[in-house]
Amino acid sequence: MAEIKRKLRFNLVDLLIMTILLALIAAGLYKFFFVNQVLQAQNGTIEFQVLLEKIRTPTIEGFKEGQKVRELQTNIELGTVVSTQPLPFREPVATHDGRIVLAEVPEKYDLIVTIQTPAVITETNITVGNKEIKTGDRISIKSNIAASTGVVYGVKVK
Repeated sequence: MAEIKRKLRFNLVDLLIMTILLALIAAGLYKFFFVNQVLQAQNGTIEFQVLLEKIRTPTIEGFKEGQKVRELQTNIELGTVVSTQPLPFREPVATHDGRIVLAEVPEKYDLIVTIQTPAVITETNITVGNKEIKTGDRISIKSNIAASTGVVYGVKVK
């Protein structure tokens, strides 16, 4: 009988474990019911541009209007291509008289890809999926037939 009473005895360690467990459950419920509702209320649509530099013609043809675009490493959907704008790639070249001029490089292009997507817009950042979109960040994008790394060139909130 004494052994049974000893096993059922409640001590300080048990109280500490139960307090931590209840705090974790309360934090999880708070995050699930309150924080996510705040984020959902701030959803919006953004349009951002990615500058892909020094690419070839097959890569330009790989990004077409209406295609879905994903992030290369995480495979997060970044949105739909709204427009593409190919530009000739220019490189600084020294001339014989010592000047530096921008000369077009044959068969190399810059491409500005405009992507439209729903996003979570807060005061401090813009998030697509779990990818933060900021002007100047490097981003690797892919379509179903092409992939390239570029720079976020501009972001517009719609």
